[in-house]
Amino acid sequence: MVMRVSESMKYSTMIDNLYKVQSSYNELMEKMASGKSLNRPSDDPLGMSRVLDYRESKASIEQYRENIDSSKGWLTMTESVLSSVNDLLINAKEIAISQSTATASAETRSIAVVSVEQLIDEMLSLANSQYGDRYLFSGTKTSSDAPFSAAEVPATIGTPAAASGNTFDGTVAAGGGPYTGAVNKTYVVKIVTGGNFAAAEYQVSDDGGATWGVVRNDLDTGTITLGDGIDFTFTAGTVDLAIDDIFHVDANVEGYYKGNGEELSVAIGKNIHFDYSIPGQSVFTDQGDGAVDIFKTLNDLKNALEANDPDAISSQMNNLDDGIQQVNKYIAQCGTRTNRLEIAETNLSDLDYKLTELISNTEDVDLAEIVTKFSMKEVVLKASYQMASSIGNLSIIDFLR
Repeated sequence: MVMRVSESMKYSTMIDNLYKVQSSYNELMEKMASGKSLNRPSDDPLGMSRVLDYRESKASIEQYRENIDSSKGWLTMTESVLSSVNDLLINAKEIAISQSTATASAETRSIAVVSVEQLIDEMLSLANSQYGDRYLFSGTKTSSDAPFSAAEVPATIGTPAAASGNTFDGTVAAGGGPYTGAVNKTYVVKIVTGGNFAAAEYQVSDDGGATWGVVRNDLDTGTITLGDGIDFTFTAGTVDLAIDDIFHVDANVEGYYKGNGEELSVAIGKNIHFDYSIPGQSVFTDQGDGAVDIFKTLNDLKNALEANDPDAISSQMNNLDDGIQQVNKYIAQCGTRTNRLEIAETNLSDLDYKLTELISNTEDVDLAEIVTKFSMKEVVLKASYQMASSIGNLSIIDFLR
């Protein structure tokens, strides 16, 4: 059987083949111009998926690097401030040594009082140092008031506050008291089952929300006991308690410090969190990990000088030694933490290089190979144009020759 090839079929076949050659030619030209073998997902869906995963990992690495840079800056500032604190304590010890001897007099001690007052003022300034707009030694309460006060304040229970996104529109007040805790704390109440007081369930945290206690359902009367002498009393509004409603209150022990003992943390890798701050509670007070209250020691030294009491002056030297050791401990810790960050930064740089290499291997073209293919395809395209031109010029006379 003889099949007749019509002019329409001949031209359709010619145009279809010409289009395929042109499309392949344009694709090679695009790859050669961009240097990428993957310019759209359809080029290689599986390869594009891998590249997107690699790029997401690189973006995470960039964020980790920014966190590390910020943490290193914080630690550098902290170490510098603590070195100055150490110098002030050494000066205070020198004053105590010189004024505790028999050669000192009421007159020299009255002069020394002025020096110690200046040391206290400078120490207060250092203890309230900021990195950007955050206090270095306030624990996790970096946006609050200055963590240290010039005068000793009694134990206090602050005014409860509600989170800005709360649904509950009633009020909450702190009762009980006085505060009986040994360290400054931030108590947080989180609603886990909403409803009226009888139906609501909640959890309590005494470390600012870092960890949570068991779920409790004893809010029937509107009053709950948080601990350390603190109660919360809720007054109903028009809207009941809702899941994730949060209420918090600060409680401070007697002393000069109003921050807390929690450390600021930041992600420096996948599922890796790094504590980079040193709370003033540990450095300057005898709460938590601290052994001596530096401000109390300096004020006691000042009072002893004013009283012209050599024995009381001498008794502060051990406290000053303990304070110096306490501060030096955290100066060393700053260096150790900085070293840890540098190691993490090096590891991230290595990982970033490997990811860049994987992306390149997946999406970059072999330029020599693509240029060769492009030249070959260019020859084919020219031949196709010539063939199309020849077919268009054929007539019945050409077939009869």
